[in-house]
Amino acid sequence: MKIKFKQLNYIIGLFLVFLIFNNASIAQYYKLTTAFGVSNYQGDLSNGFISEIRPAASLGLTYDLYDNFRLRANLSYLQVGADDSKSPKASIKSRNLDFKSDIIELALMGEIDILNSQDYTLVPYVFGGPTIYHFNPYTTVKQTDILEANNLNIAGVVKLGQKVYLHDIGTEGQLINGMGKYNLTQLNIQLGGGLRYKISEWVSVGYEFSFRKLFTDHLDDVSSRNYITSGGWNIAINQAAAAGNVNRVKLLEEGEILAWRTLDNKGVPILSPNGRPRGNPDANDAYFSSQVRLNFTLFSKSGRNSVGNNKLFSPRNPSGRGQLNCPKLFY
Repeated sequence: MKIKFKQLNYIIGLFLVFLIFNNASIAQYYKLTTAFGVSNYQGDLSNGFISEIRPAASLGLTYDLYDNFRLRANLSYLQVGADDSKSPKASIKSRNLDFKSDIIELALMGEIDILNSQDYTLVPYVFGGPTIYHFNPYTTVKQTDILEANNLNIAGVVKLGQKVYLHDIGTEGQLINGMGKYNLTQLNIQLGGGLRYKISEWVSVGYEFSFRKLFTDHLDDVSSRNYITSGGWNIAINQAAAAGNVNRVKLLEEGEILAWRTLDNKGVPILSPNGRPRGNPDANDAYFSSQVRLNFTLFSKSGRNSVGNNKLFSPRNPSGRGQLNCPKLFY
């Protein structure tokens, strides 16, 4: 996974902030969190609706700054995908584009309890913060792609069932017009909320939903309103062949085959774009997750157990040990 230098500095800065708050903490309690659930995406291939559901999992650590506020770091794995061929709309189904992508993300966020967790066993909470994530959309070659390759007189370039990473082949002309490929590692803003139930001083369980605001429209590799024409592909392919760049020729040929996959009403590939729209560059993509989360209290900063009788006695902690000593003002 490639991370740009500026992005790496940003991550380091976030961890430094985490450590600074760590030293200034009052509650000083750590919790290990793990979550399992589902994820989905919204974008050019979801056609205005949430797409198919895929698995999601995360592992994290929270650090209490106060009773009702904590920092959380999450490392998550999610999958997203969509397929035009499953759409009930004939116009969308005929476009015949699809993608899948694995997503790895690292999030550093703040989490706030709406109710005091010392007084209530069922507590709603909200969270949010910056996330760095890596994605790489891909597709699998279909039989109709083989037929299209034959029609384009470039048979043998792709094989049935072959996994092709769409970023590499520049389906929207990134290898032709010099506009550059989109970055596969980017930042987003994650926002969410949940409901947590305290089973014991050690363990709590909850449900949470989170939304990621992205700053790219290429999570699904689809953004451009227009397709590259056959003439545009042919010029680029011929130039690469004349220069003896065999690898570039192969990438361009794969791009031509998999960029335009439109079928007629009989399921036969159509060779010419004929002005049909590909995507919508005016709206960025997004993805979501819905998970059941388990929280396990680990230890306090002092190294002792952070639960039970190690806490001072108070109305909020009747099982605590000891009493807070106040100086005498009157004798």
